[in-house]
Amino acid sequence: MNKYDKAWQRLAAAARRAAPERDESAPYGFSTRVAAQAFGEERRAPSAFLRLSLRAAAVACLLAVAAVAANYSAIKGAFEGEPAVAAADDPVAEVVDLGS
Repeated sequence: MNKYDKAWQRLAAAARRAAPERDESAPYGFSTRVAAQAFGEERRAPSAFLRLSLRAAAVACLLAVAAVAANYSAIKGAFEGEPAVAAADDPVAEVVDLGS
């Protein structure tokens, strides 16, 4: 072992022997103070990032609705077609038919 390993072993052994010297519980009245601060503060104006992200989300929703509206006839036609028509567009079925 080199001198660093020995030093590490001594430090680890000393840390294992050491007892906690302080109380780890929250101080008296801590939860009451936290709750009072949370509900007592006036509401601040939303940050610029929050406003920008909400506007971006609204624009994305509008674009999604516009895309569905523009392609409504294609979407409606996809669900009204017969299942046999959908099988005719299947490239795997065409390859299997060529091999048979």
